[in-house]
Amino acid sequence: MATGEESSPLRIGHAERTSAQQALDEHLAAGRLDVDEYADRSAAAANAVVAADLAALFTDLPQPHPELPGGPAAPPPTAPLPMTPPPGEVAPAAKALQNVGGGVLLLAVAIAVGLFLVTRAGPVFLLIPLAAVVLWGVRRR
Repeated sequence: MATGEESSPLRIGHAERTSAQQALDEHLAAGRLDVDEYADRSAAAANAVVAADLAALFTDLPQPHPELPGGPAAPPPTAPLPMTPPPGEVAPAAKALQNVGGGVLLLAVAIAVGLFLVTRAGPVFLLIPLAAVVLWGVRRR
């Protein structure tokens, strides 16, 4: 093979022609191709021998394009993010509450005393044990 000469083109098969035909069908349905142009491109796709023959049919069209050998590889699928932390790890929100648990309890006491002084209602002191139960439950997780 002489220098500067390109490697031989990659031949295609029925799968690639079918993929191209399906992509052309979608472009016709979307109104990007008129019936005459669709017929011309469909005939060219049916008679295509190498990947470049099919690629030339889609140079002026957006996706979808057929998957062709030697073409750009599809990006790998991304893994879904985990919904729960792995075993042994604590969720970030729970970590934050664990770090400020004492401060929140002290704040609950101050608010309860302040509400009692303003409203003269005794049940506001129930905020203290309620805050303690909530913080204890978060720390147990």
